[in-house]
Amino acid sequence: MFNFIIYSTKFLLVGLWILAISGLLSLSPLPAEYQFYMLALAGAVLLVHFIEFLAMKNKIKNHSSKEMSFIQTMLWGFGYWLPLLKNS
Repeated sequence: MFNFIIYSTKFLLVGLWILAISGLLSLSPLPAEYQFYMLALAGAVLLVHFIEFLAMKNKIKNHSSKEMSFIQTMLWGFGYWLPLLKNS
C-alpha cells in the first residue's frame, strides 16, 4: 500500500507538471479558461514542496547520512523524502 501511494502521487505530479509546462508553452490540451487555475495549482504545489524541503531537511539528515535533494523534493514532495525517512 505504501508503494502504491508513493507511485500514484508521483504519477499525478507528472501529469500536473506536464499540464503546467505545456500551458506555459501554449500547447495545453486544457481550455484557456482553466490555464490560470492549472498554473495557480502548480505554483501552490511548488510552494508546499519548498516548505516541505525546509521542514524535512534536518530531520532526514538526523535519521540518515544522506543529503536531501532540493530538485527531487520540488518535483515529488513526500514521494521523494518519505521513502528516505522510512528506510533509515
